[in-house]
Amino acid sequence: YWYQESPVWKHPRLQNFVPRERLDAVARRNLQIPEIEWNHPNAAALTKGLHDSGVRVHLGGHGQREGLAAHWELWMLAEGGFRNLDAWRAATISGAQYLGIDQSLGSIEVGKLADLIVVEGQPLENIRDSERIRYTIVNGRLYDAATMNELGNSPRTRAPFFWERPRSD
Repeated sequence: YWYQESPVWKHPRLQNFVPRERLDAVARRNLQIPEIEWNHPNAAALTKGLHDSGVRVHLGGHGQREGLAAHWELWMLAEGGFRNLDAWRAATISGAQYLGIDQSLGSIEVGKLADLIVVEGQPLENIRDSERIRYTIVNGRLYDAATMNELGNSPRTRAPFFWERPRSD
């Protein structure tokens, strides 16, 4: 659905962090299916019903599309009727609770690991602002999300990816 809904091969972050041939191989396909034939809205509504009956729901992007799939999952929860805050909980604390690591990850609290993202916009009002990530903080180190250059106390330009390095044939 998301490949039909938007030109994924033009996504700026994917273009920065995924080899062009890998991105194009999957994202540049002309898939056209009538909206009524997609089942994810029904699955999302069913998931909302489970959530409302007390089942803990957590997000899973399944390793697809280098991080973008997690945003798609978040958006589908909202499309299924989740309040944006509850969708964000599914993306953060609920998964940490499921894995048994919620004492260290999943929410912002004193003593927890400092892994988080800084999002521009108002993702509690517009769930699609979730992908407007400005900064990523991992182990207390600050990175520019668009380049993954380290900022803060130890600024450093990231090393080139293997496909960005000169080839030695």
